[in-house]
Amino acid sequence: MKKIAYIAGGIVIGIVFSTTAGAFADSVKSMVGKKVTGEYSVIVNGKNLTEKGAVIDSRATVPARALSEALGADVKVSGKTITITTSEEVPNEGATAQVPSNENNQFSGKSKAYLESMKKGYVSEILPPLLEGLEKVTKEYEAVKATGQEDVTALAKQKVDDYQKLVNDAKSELALIEAALQVASQ
Repeated sequence: MKKIAYIAGGIVIGIVFSTTAGAFADSVKSMVGKKVTGEYSVIVNGKNLTEKGAVIDSRATVPARALSEALGADVKVSGKTITITTSEEVPNEGATAQVPSNENNQFSGKSKAYLESMKKGYVSEILPPLLEGLEKVTKEYEAVKATGQEDVTALAKQKVDDYQKLVNDAKSELALIEAALQVASQ
């Protein structure tokens, strides 16, 4: 009698799993087994992402993590759910998240999220290596200058001047970004 109960229970469980699995499979449009028909570069705020986008089943797809991180969003994966959170509030329909236009500032008219991302990039990724490079070539220039070799000293001085221009340009652009960000935050 117990054998029959176990067999009947197994059949019932098998039927339940097979019908729910089929229903679940119908509700999810999977990319598994689909043909990739194309590939393209993804550019975010003027920078190429290292990961490429793909055309799968006539639909363009982008790498969610790379795209979100490039936009300064926080990405978390839990089970089969990807949660993307931005630091900026989503504007109401019809509202605009744009900075008022200012002809003297190339960053005017950009969104607050874009400006924050650009500022973060300048502060953490662009300026530090430029400042380190400037310090290095300045030390090299001082060392070469002490040798008295005019031709080498002139080349070293040119390197220092080039780095100084790059640093000044980056600082100027950062100031423009900060000015546009102040307007966007109002």
